[in-house]
Amino acid sequence: MGITFLEYQNEVRLSYIYSDLLNTDELISHILEKHGFNNYKLFMRMFKMRFGNTPLKIRKEQKMK
Repeated sequence: MGITFLEYQNEVRLSYIYSDLLNTDELISHILEKHGFNNYKLFMRMFKMRFGNTPLKIRKEQKMK
């Protein structure tokens, strides 16, 4: 596949978190915990690299549409 297991696992987690951000009103911290992210700083860096923005901004933009 060309990626490590950890990279694959984080990609799957980020995808589920993104989906929950758009489809629920759950707190972001609860969504992170639910999907196995304990390190908020690491999560933010990975999320911004993957989606280009913070979870809060993405959620706000989606609600405006």
